This record gives sequence, C-alpha cells and structure tokens, in this order.
Amino acid sequence: MNLLHLQYFHAVAREGGFTKASQALGIRQPAISRMVGQLESYLGFKLLERRSQNVQLTARGRRVFERAQKIFGEVEQLKISLGEIKGECFGDLKFAAAEPMASAVVPALLKRYLRTYPKVYPQFISGPADYLLKSIQTGALEFGMFFHMPELHEGLAVIERLELPFHLVVRANLKDDRETLNRFIGSREIDDTTTRRFPTLEKWRRRHPEASIGISTNNLTAHKQMVMNGLGIAVLPGFLLKKELSTRRVIDLLPNEHLRFDLKVVARETATLSLNARAFLNLNRDSLLTSRE
Repeated sequence: MNLLHLQYFHAVAREGGFTKASQALGIRQPAISRMVGQLESYLGFKLLERRSQNVQLTARGRRVFERAQKIFGEVEQLKISLGEIKGECFGDLKFAAAEPMASAVVPALLKRYLRTYPKVYPQFISGPADYLLKSIQTGALEFGMFFHMPELHEGLAVIERLELPFHLVVRANLKDDRETLNRFIGSREIDDTTTRRFPTLEKWRRRHPEASIGISTNNLTAHKQMVMNGLGIAVLPGFLLKKELSTRRVIDLLPNEHLRFDLKVVARETATLSLNARAFLNLNRDSLLTSRE
C-alpha cells in the first residue's frame, strides 16, 4: 500500500463515485478502480459497496476514510506551512462572507486577488450567521465578514472593523406612497433573534409613526430587489446602490443622518491567520475603502 492507493480511494469516497473521482483527479476510471481494488486486497476487506449510480462506504471503509481525511488534511496544512516559510500564498483559503459581501464585493476582489496569488484556491460560503460562526469556531472556515450577527460564540473575536455607509431607500416614484413608506424591510432580526432595537426604524418613525417591519430576510440583495419592486423601504450598503442613487432610481430617505454600520471580521480568538488570509484581508480592506462614497 502507498499514498496513491489511499488518495484514489479517498477521492472516490469523497466524490461519491468512480466517475466523479475520475473527473476530479483527471485520471482514467479503470486506473482508479484498479488502485482501489488493490487497496481492498491489501487490507483484506471491502471499503466500498458499488451501486448503479454511486458508491457507499462500508463500516470499515468509513473508518479508513476518516483516517485518510486526517492524512490529506495534514498534507494541505503542510502545503500552507511551506507557503508561509517561502513567503508565498498558495493552497486553500476558506472563509465566510455576509450575503451582500459575497454577491457584490467578493467576486471582484477575488479577480484581483487571484491575479496576484494564482496558486490559492479560495472557497467561501454565505448563509445564516449562526451557522457560519460555528464553522469558524470549529476551524472549518478561517474567518468571516459580517454586518449583523448574534453574540459571538466562545473562542471567537472581532479582529477588525470597517465602517461603511448605508442608506434608507425607497423606489423614487413611491417616495410619497404612505403604504410603501410604512413597510420596513428588516434583516438583523433574522441573524440575531434576540434583537429588540432597530435604530434606523426608530429614526424613521419620527416621521412615520405607523412604520413597522413588514418583511424580513438576511439577504440584502433581496432587500434591494424588493425595494425596486415597490414592496417597502430598506437599509442598504452604499456599494449595492451606487448606480441606483446616481441615476435617481431610488431616493435616500434620511440623507442627513449619515448612516454607518461596521463590517466585522471574525476569527478564532487564539488563531494566527494564514498568509493567504492576511493577504486576502489586506486586499479586501483596500477594496472596501475605495467603495466608499
């Protein structure tokens, strides 16, 4: 047995079948089948149950797969460590991004980042803040970027804050429509169910006492689309509204309030960020600063 046998088996189990493993590895399927068969012969027991469309690990196969996961995880960490020693960014970069960041900022940032560090493999996810924070806590993700989030889990810390401009907006042709102006689209109560105060809504109620939260979602891109569809008013980051504000498709309802919210970068309290992560955050900081109005 050698690591190549284990690598092929690990790929089949990870991908859920020989065909997908073949595609992932760029190796012909018969060669992978032969290597996995040799590994099973060497071990003296079956690792996989072959089915028509996929494969399933046997009980013993799962134990071997779990050990293989650790081995290849260590290999990836070694690659990152060697990059640190050489002062070179390469290998995995796993992080979380709040939805508006993920859709409106991160893609442009990655274009610039990969131009500078082409050997890095970025993997980022977006979703409920509580789930993402748990993934950072366990080390599955290295850091995350959030606007609103629940109380931090034990062992996590905000390592950086960037203050960004926001606007309370309505579609321009509905700026005098009372029903629209009274329907506030909320978000922070989704990611933090303990939230009881909504500062921007409180400010708006000084003008429209009947205003209340009528729709809630933590997807700020959806907020923008709902505003454009006339479903209500919403607080949105400036980087999502540049075109709409400049063309007067939306109106800033509180132009003199200068709304600001922090983008918080969260990581494990005791963790030392990898070279990949530090380079990414430096580029992210520059990009966000230039996106301010």
